[in-house]
Amino acid sequence: MLILVHVSIQHIIGTVALIGLVLSFALAYHIIVSSIEGEVIKTQLSQTAEYISMSLAHVISLTDFTYGVLDTTYPVTKHLVLPKTVSGKPYNFTILRSDGGYYVYVEVIGRSDLHAKSPITVKSERKIVILTNDNLDLAESLLKGFEVKPRPWVSGGLTNVVVWCYKSGDIIYAGLGILEGG
Repeated sequence: MLILVHVSIQHIIGTVALIGLVLSFALAYHIIVSSIEGEVIKTQLSQTAEYISMSLAHVISLTDFTYGVLDTTYPVTKHLVLPKTVSGKPYNFTILRSDGGYYVYVEVIGRSDLHAKSPITVKSERKIVILTNDNLDLAESLLKGFEVKPRPWVSGGLTNVVVWCYKSGDIIYAGLGILEGG
């Protein structure tokens, strides 16, 4: 009878050790897959941020060039074709100001660790003001009467997202917006 108790304790210890080993392999697998998935998502967010910042830079450059030749008072817009989700996760984006420059900031909703940013670089003789959450009132007054409604941030996947640009005097204003009726 003593031998049976001794053998069954060895089997229990072996079984527990085997279960622990399987669980540690499963946990290691999950950690590795999550890390790789995070890097893939960050790459996709970075590409989205670069696309938005380049689109905004193009619209600003076009406005600067065109309005240097023509004198019109209509906003220039560019429709953005964005993915509905990034690896199945919803995201939003905004324009932020930092260290005297502007950049596009894209983030997975609810996951502040999954984000990317891209600087908005434009060369111009004119003063360029990219409107952010801080000066949304100015953007709304500039675009009053037009179909473009400025937004401080936009959710990815919307079909009527635009970057816009408007010249007033010697200042070029730009930002994110939603095209009504689009």
